[in-house]
Amino acid sequence: MEPLKEELNNYFLMWKHLEQLITDNLIQLLSLDISNKTPKELLQKVAETMQKPFQYPAWELTTEDYDEETEDYHAETEVDEEQEEEEEEEEEGEEKVKEKKRQLGDTKHFCPVVLKESFVLQPGNMEEAVKYREKIYYFSTAEAKEKFLEHPEDYVAQNEPLKAPPIRMCILGPRGSGKTTCARKLAENFGIFHIQFDEFLQEKMLLKAERKFGPEFEEDSEEEQAAKQELEELEDQASVKIEEEITKKRLPDVQFTEEEEAIKLSLMENEPLPPEVLDSILSEWWFKEPIRSTGFILDGFPRYPDEAQFLGERGFFLDVAAVIQVEDQDVFDRLLPGQIQKWKVKQQKKAEKKKLIKDMKTKIREEMIAKRRAELISERDKKRGPLRDDEDFSDEDLEDEEDIDNILEEEFPKDEEEMSEEDEEQEAEATERLRNELGEKFEADTNNLQIIQEEFEKVLVPIITVNGARKIHIVQYVLNLKVKPLVENRASIFEKCYPVSSHLAHKMLAFTYKYMSSFGYWDPVKLSEGETIKPVENVENPLYPVIHRQYIYFLSSKTTREKFMMNPIKYIRQPKPKATMPVKIMIVGPPKSGKTTVAKKLASEYGLKHLSVGDALRGMLNDHPDSELSLMINWHLHKGMTVPDGLAVQALDTSLLESVCNTIGVVIDGYPVTTNQMNLLETRSIIPMIIFELDVPSKEIFKRLLLDRKVEQSTPYPLHNSTQIIAYKNAKYHKNVKEIRKFYQEQHQNWHVINGFHRKAACIDKLCITPEELIARLGEFGQFCPVSLAESYELYDCSVTSSLEFAAEFRGHYYKMSSRENLNKFLMNPELYVPPLAPHPLPPAAMLPKRLTLSELRSQFPKYEALVPGNIQYAAEYRDRIYIFESEEKLQKFLRMGVCEHVLNELCIHRLPMHYWDQKLPYKLPPLKESIHLTSLPLPGYLEQGTATSLIKAMNAVGCLKPKFPFLSVRRSALLYIALHLKAFNPKGSEYSRKKYKKKMEKFVERCELITYLSSKMTRKYKEPQFRAIDFDHKLQTFFSLRNIDPITG
Repeated sequence: MEPLKEELNNYFLMWKHLEQLITDNLIQLLSLDISNKTPKELLQKVAETMQKPFQYPAWELTTEDYDEETEDYHAETEVDEEQEEEEEEEEEGEEKVKEKKRQLGDTKHFCPVVLKESFVLQPGNMEEAVKYREKIYYFSTAEAKEKFLEHPEDYVAQNEPLKAPPIRMCILGPRGSGKTTCARKLAENFGIFHIQFDEFLQEKMLLKAERKFGPEFEEDSEEEQAAKQELEELEDQASVKIEEEITKKRLPDVQFTEEEEAIKLSLMENEPLPPEVLDSILSEWWFKEPIRSTGFILDGFPRYPDEAQFLGERGFFLDVAAVIQVEDQDVFDRLLPGQIQKWKVKQQKKAEKKKLIKDMKTKIREEMIAKRRAELISERDKKRGPLRDDEDFSDEDLEDEEDIDNILEEEFPKDEEEMSEEDEEQEAEATERLRNELGEKFEADTNNLQIIQEEFEKVLVPIITVNGARKIHIVQYVLNLKVKPLVENRASIFEKCYPVSSHLAHKMLAFTYKYMSSFGYWDPVKLSEGETIKPVENVENPLYPVIHRQYIYFLSSKTTREKFMMNPIKYIRQPKPKATMPVKIMIVGPPKSGKTTVAKKLASEYGLKHLSVGDALRGMLNDHPDSELSLMINWHLHKGMTVPDGLAVQALDTSLLESVCNTIGVVIDGYPVTTNQMNLLETRSIIPMIIFELDVPSKEIFKRLLLDRKVEQSTPYPLHNSTQIIAYKNAKYHKNVKEIRKFYQEQHQNWHVINGFHRKAACIDKLCITPEELIARLGEFGQFCPVSLAESYELYDCSVTSSLEFAAEFRGHYYKMSSRENLNKFLMNPELYVPPLAPHPLPPAAMLPKRLTLSELRSQFPKYEALVPGNIQYAAEYRDRIYIFESEEKLQKFLRMGVCEHVLNELCIHRLPMHYWDQKLPYKLPPLKESIHLTSLPLPGYLEQGTATSLIKAMNAVGCLKPKFPFLSVRRSALLYIALHLKAFNPKGSEYSRKKYKKKMEKFVERCELITYLSSKMTRKYKEPQFRAIDFDHKLQTFFSLRNIDPITG
């Protein structure tokens, strides 16, 4: 050992001199502790130390970084102010702003450490920020930030992008709001787990206890328990077996663990679960498979504010919380009928049990009486001695029987009914009790829900609110609509897309700063939707490039760009587009059928080349004037001859050699129209992919010709649109088109006939059309039925119903029909019922009858009683006159201007109202009703006619509100509210007075609500000011300040 020690000492002495030399030369020293370390671990430590100087460092954001961020913000503001003059300057400014903006890291605003270690999306704290590779990362805690600073490369994307965890959400709402139904539907739609929290707890208890716990499962009250015990005792006395439905088998006592006891207490007493129990339950859903990688919907959790606070403290973060909002009446309507039915079943069982107990008591009493009677008779026989005469025996025997009966009545008195039927709870009382219980539960759930939402807002959990009062399928649809984007865009949550201008995108591609995507110039969104034609960039159809990772994608519209930026992964994963062939489309039809209009529209929409034979000839003469083909064309034109079909087809074939025609496609307008042209095209292999034939009747062609000639201005030279020329062209076209159509249908199956005359009418009952849009797009007949007016000359007003069941759209206008039969007629031939073919136009507005409401009638005629006989509920206005009708049926007949049995002359009139509207009243009229002065009525009648309405409204309002002013009795509070209500809604008071007392009434109600608010917010345990509601202290102070204040003037 001595030589070894000496060698070690020499080494240490030498190392001291060597260490000093190394330190002086600024060389880093690494000290390694080799105890309990393998050579591989030591080598790894040395390699990490050597690589560290060459790695990107991460550092905390300092004051200088925040100052730089402030400067960037001001620079962005200056750029925004300079972007208001021209669009080009705006685009350049946007690029400058984006260059100056700080970029978030791979995890955006979520903590990368929590994502890596727990696979949970937890929003980071802005104050805990780190900069790494010119990107900002936010962290949930300081400890997470320190871990990232030590090894930042472990928490960022390296070879592949970060994977986002599946969606984890909760759905909350009061009891009876439909949480479970909606959650189950959402889980089914998105393929995730549905966890009903209360049912999960019940299942844990059911395995051991074989029963469920909770107030709704505790069927036996104390009274029922006593009756059950009494029934068992009677069963033993009577020695009978009772059916199992009446006497249930008692469950054995079970010894629960501490966790099970806590769950039982939570289910029975509505208490929050302890943190250690919650931690064990929630850890399975957040960190264990298969739920961890699939996602879930938590139904009915958190239930209490403490549980919501626990989620944030322990890192169990939810991606979204859906809250279903309902009113108490909605809960009553859903739950109360079922609870009343349960109460009825329970009362029926209770009555059966009482009857059974009564019958058993009666049986036992009869047996005991019979036994005691036998004993008394035997005692009497022992005392009686030898037998005597029959008469003496019968008299004594009768007296003894009476004595025995008296003894039995004294020893076995009849039991009185413990509770009469009147003492039993009636259905009305049970309904009121159950309603109160539901109301208390609803109020408690609402208060808890409000505090839970506040806790979620503190930890940045998004909240979705849905109106749960609507039908359940509508609530499910709205929830699905709001949650669907979160689920579908989950894979792209960490992806970043940057829109750039087209010029900048091409510049980046030219300098290989970015690369063209595998989609090329195809729109990935349109491609996924089934688009088969590649979009072409031009002035009318600009492209919208987007940078994603190292590639540039070209989108055809702003809408598709937004869709792509929301979820780029969805569109990148689809199959790539295949190489396409150029499209060849031909459009034929008679003159004035709209061939050129349709061809130009297709060319503009899809970037195709619009080409006609005339365009091909002119292009040949202009581009190749010295060619042999051009010389031959010129020779025929100079002779005044038509260019032969052979030369025209050659020119057309030459035009098809252009780059646009070979790469994208072409639309050939108006060719072929003869069989010779068809054969020449076949000879040169010019075969279209599809031919559209526009079918237009001859009558419509000449109608369009007349309209065009009215619009066109006169010219000094003749036009080839005379009626004779159009008629000749039309006849020649129809003569040849049949053979051409037959050839293409048999040889190529590419001929399609399109109705070019009109657009078909369509029903609109399935469309979401607002009332404003309906009014704005009504046709010439407004709300009146065009079919009734055309066929029976009746004006049928369809405005009485808002339904669109019998409505249709035609030529961009909406029309409403009176019946399904009329709707079918309109859909078959809509042109017959609208101008110009409609037989009867709608009368002028002044000639239309107008239905009056009772208020409109009284506003025009204060002494409306003079219009009797007739019911003033059925009134109409026609030519500024009022007509009163006896019934709804006669009013409708008058409004339809059809068959009307007039009330005055009892004649059957088959005419319009204009033929009978000016009739004279007969000389003998019913006597007028005499009015009675209000002051001449007795006092009860005067109050009923004068102030009863106002008092009833005020008392109804106070009954609904139930006000209680602080430090005042309920009676005085109610009287003060009634007085304020009468003043605030006094029709004879001034506007100023009504407004004044309305403000006082609102202030009175606000002070009355202080009691409800404070009672809901106060807890048994003291809360520090920072844990109280924001306005709690202010309202409490306001409450105490009202002790000695006049509630009206104070």
